[in-house]
Amino acid sequence: MLEEQHNNLGTAALPAAVLAAITACADACRGTLHQLEDERERLRAALDRRIRPAPDGRARRLCAVDGSHATVPAAGATFAAIAAAAVEEATLTDQDVLVQLMPPVEELESILGGLRCVMELRLLARRIRATSSGLFVLDGSFYSVLIEINRLLVRYAQDHRGGAAPAWWDSFEELITGFFRDDDWRLVLECRRVVAHPKSATAADDVLALAPHLSGVITDRTLWTSVLNAGEYALPVPLIRRDRTHLLTGYRNPAAGDFKALRTVIEHAYGQLYVLYYRPDTLGPAYRLELPAALIAREPLGAVLATFRGALQISSVQEPLPQFLADAICRQLGHALAATAEGARTTLQRDFDMPTVQRYLGPYRTPR
Repeated sequence: MLEEQHNNLGTAALPAAVLAAITACADACRGTLHQLEDERERLRAALDRRIRPAPDGRARRLCAVDGSHATVPAAGATFAAIAAAAVEEATLTDQDVLVQLMPPVEELESILGGLRCVMELRLLARRIRATSSGLFVLDGSFYSVLIEINRLLVRYAQDHRGGAAPAWWDSFEELITGFFRDDDWRLVLECRRVVAHPKSATAADDVLALAPHLSGVITDRTLWTSVLNAGEYALPVPLIRRDRTHLLTGYRNPAAGDFKALRTVIEHAYGQLYVLYYRPDTLGPAYRLELPAALIAREPLGAVLATFRGALQISSVQEPLPQFLADAICRQLGHALAATAEGARTTLQRDFDMPTVQRYLGPYRTPR
């Protein structure tokens, strides 16, 4: 019967399936929202000891750092680019970009993700050294940065085993060695002026403890959005809640020198990071903020929250304006890279016939 109905729909089958999926998704969301409404008072009572009115303070200048990477696959190679930008208030203050033609490499996206995090932290460290005041926002989570860089270090160590690393690593050598040589990661983690704000926070520790039936359905950020009233925040808890020895596993890394000592310093710094959720107003959600121990005392925390709240200047943009602008700038990387690839093809057609260029640098798939 179902097969007959499918055949009768003909060309309308795909739109009908999409509409049915939309209805199913809406029903699932409706059920989740009803559960949150029904359980709000119970959950708020369970979390009452962690809920406080947000302290007030003097807003400071805010600088946001974000990064992006993009690829344009070709028939025999891949154009790759990584960029990072720093925006202070409403001004682009610093930027880095690295564009490279890559051979076919497995897990290229993972490698570029780690290099992007290195570039972001390197640029952020440069901004910290350039100014003695203000607050910095890192786009993303300190923990996701840890995971991305660790993956990069593991791959770097694997490819350099035996001293015969692929030649394409040469393009990234200065970025990686400079990152460790200048202690950029340690500087960022130990700076008392850096806050991380992950827009797509996925942690669900509180959900698992208090509403396990919603585990896999909502995140802690959704839970706190439901529970907190405007102007309230959740008392900070450690970012690393469980004893996780050796968060960094990319050991014996030739780029990092004494990696054992470096690992100790980085892991200690991660043990001094805390997480809180803050809901500035009734219209917006609760925000997840990750910050160093030095900022969780009442007076500095008041300044952090006031700065964050003051930078939420556009109601339709649910992030501080400098962070939104840095993100918007970096997202143009894909368009710039596509133009770079097309320019390279056009230039090479002066030296080679078009079929030869197309065989090597032609589109990986049919252009839209």
